[in-house]
Amino acid sequence: MRASFRAFADAVTSLQMISPRWSRPVATATIAAETVVLALVVWPRGAPVGLAAAVLLFGLFAVVLARAVRRESTTGCHCFGATSAPVAWRHVMRSGLLALASFGALLGAIAAPAMSLGSLDPPQLLLAVFTAGMVVAALVWLDDLTWLLRGATHAR
Repeated sequence: MRASFRAFADAVTSLQMISPRWSRPVATATIAAETVVLALVVWPRGAPVGLAAAVLLFGLFAVVLARAVRRESTTGCHCFGATSAPVAWRHVMRSGLLALASFGALLGAIAAPAMSLGSLDPPQLLLAVFTAGMVVAALVWLDDLTWLLRGATHAR
């Protein structure tokens, strides 16, 4: 686990968005922010705040990754685990789509605050969990799927 964190902190430095001395605090803050966002989104009363924070966080990720791609960085994304595949536009698009999905969910949470997973019937809940699982799996294994479907560079 320490090696994974160290690799993530090194990737933060390699993205050239901050000075090397801030890489560990920024990596720690990123992980903490992701954890807080998840906790807020899962907690029904915190969902709107968590979703708004998710929009900002994924938007920030998209901007950082886009700048890295424009600079032709060879740094791995480390978005969903360690990888040596360089940051690519697909990673930017993934973060942008997650920001967009979070924004849509935020609008839904504001428009229908009484709607929650607890209000679904068992078949609806099963379908929602299955669909979310498939989307998450596709996002986590984006590099693998891209390699499989298009033959894009793959290094894991």
